[in-house]
Amino acid sequence: MVLSAQSNERDVVDRMRGLELANYVLALPGIVFALTIHEYFKASISYRLGDPYPKLHGRLHFKYRSHFEPIGFLLMLLYGYGWGKPVITSDTYYKDKKSGALITYAAPIFINMLFAFTFFIILLAVKQLSYTLGCSLPLGSQGFIQSIRTVGGLGYGIGNIFSAQPAIIILTGVLYQIIYLFVRCNLSVALINLIPIYPLDGAALLENYLPPEYRYKFGQYKGILLPVLLLLFIFGFVNALLDPVILFLLKAVQ
Repeated sequence: MVLSAQSNERDVVDRMRGLELANYVLALPGIVFALTIHEYFKASISYRLGDPYPKLHGRLHFKYRSHFEPIGFLLMLLYGYGWGKPVITSDTYYKDKKSGALITYAAPIFINMLFAFTFFIILLAVKQLSYTLGCSLPLGSQGFIQSIRTVGGLGYGIGNIFSAQPAIIILTGVLYQIIYLFVRCNLSVALINLIPIYPLDGAALLENYLPPEYRYKFGQYKGILLPVLLLLFIFGFVNALLDPVILFLLKAVQ
C-alpha cells in the first residue's frame, strides 16, 4: 500500500522498529577492520624489528580472532572508542630501543589515520559528485535511516520498498553509512591510542620516554589504570574529550 505524502515518512519509520540498531550492525565492518589493522601492524612492525614475541603469540595474522579483546570491542561498539588485544612486545630485541618502540607503537596510529583519510576523500568525492549531478541521495552519517525516510517521502510503502528506485536509494544510504563509520572507527582507534593509559598505545609511548626509575614505577601501576579508563568511559569523559575532534574532522561528510 502506498502511503500518503503527508504521513508516509513517519509511518515508514514507525513501522520499522529498531532502526537505530542498524548503526551497530553497520559499524561492525569498520570496528573489526580498524582494530585488526592496528594490532596487526603493531605486531608485524615489532617482529620485523627483531622481536620474536608477536610470532610466538600468533599475532602475525590478519584475522580478527587473533586480535579480539572483548572489553575493547564492547566499548568500541557502545561508545565509539576501544582497543584490540594488546600485542606483547619486547624492546630488548630492537637495535635502538627508543626508536624501535616509537615506530612500533606510533606507526599503527598513522596507519589508521591513513585509511581514514583515504576513505574520507572517497566520501567527499561522492558527496560533491552527487551535488554536481543534482542527485537527492541519502549521503550522510545516518545514511540508512535517511534512505528509509527518503523512500517514505517518495510514497513507497513496505510492500514495494524493494523495487528499483527505493532499493537503489536504500543501498546508497547503507553503503555511505558503512564507509562513513569505517572512517570514524579508524579515527577513533587512532585518537584513543594517544591517551597514555594502559592498555592503550599512549601508555607504551609514554613509558618509552620516562627515566628508568619513573618507568619502573609506571610499570607497577600500569595494571590498575584499566579500571580508571573504564570509569572515564562510563562517566562520559572519553566521549567528551574525543567526540568534538571526530565531529570536526568529519564535518564535511556527515
